[in-house]
Amino acid sequence: MADDCGRSGSRSMAAIFQKIEPVSKKTRIVSLLRDAIISGAIQAGEQIVEGKVAQQFGVGQGLIREALIELEHHGFVHRTPFSGTQVSKLTLEDAQQIFDIRIQLEPLAFSLAGRLANSEEMNEVVELAAKSKKAAAAEDLDAFFESHLAFRKRVWELSGNRFLKQTLERLVIPLYALYLIRRSHNSEGLAQTIVDCIEHQDKIISAYEEGNVEEARRVAQEFLSEMKEYLGTRLVPTT
Repeated sequence: MADDCGRSGSRSMAAIFQKIEPVSKKTRIVSLLRDAIISGAIQAGEQIVEGKVAQQFGVGQGLIREALIELEHHGFVHRTPFSGTQVSKLTLEDAQQIFDIRIQLEPLAFSLAGRLANSEEMNEVVELAAKSKKAAAAEDLDAFFESHLAFRKRVWELSGNRFLKQTLERLVIPLYALYLIRRSHNSEGLAQTIVDCIEHQDKIISAYEEGNVEEARRVAQEFLSEMKEYLGTRLVPTT
């Protein structure tokens, strides 16, 4: 009987738990490099030499290249053919010029997405907005910026225009990395930016729920125009 119970318990336990996958070397390397960039141990504009970093980590150069590609997707580094990889560096003027383009293009993405997205896709946008709000409430900056960017990226994707999506990814993603890199320089201003982002999300969702895509476009443009005005005080990029 005891054996039967033991076997039964084992079967039950096996149904509950699954194998834990070990964290990959690439994931650890991405995390360590990202932390070094955010902390300032690796400075903005600094060259990252794949061979040297591979030697320090004791891994192959190909693994470092894969990690840098992932970091580039998140805006932390910029890779140029034949020139290597540098930590992203934006001046205040760079950021303002990005916003000049963003103010014109991103509201279009919000308008198109509102017209084209089905109810299931729109629910995904709502869920991403809720996720970023939850992260903000928990004061988890990394999770907030990750989920808020995911919210915007999903809207870009739902616009149905791949050229618009690609342009916004190239322009906007480095700005989010910059917020994380510079977060210790103006914590109060950053906190207010998060509040504004949450309010912006709520207004967008309300406009979508009302079926008013032009209102969603207007809200997006107004929000981005305000964010541009605050760049010099809330986010002071590297010079």
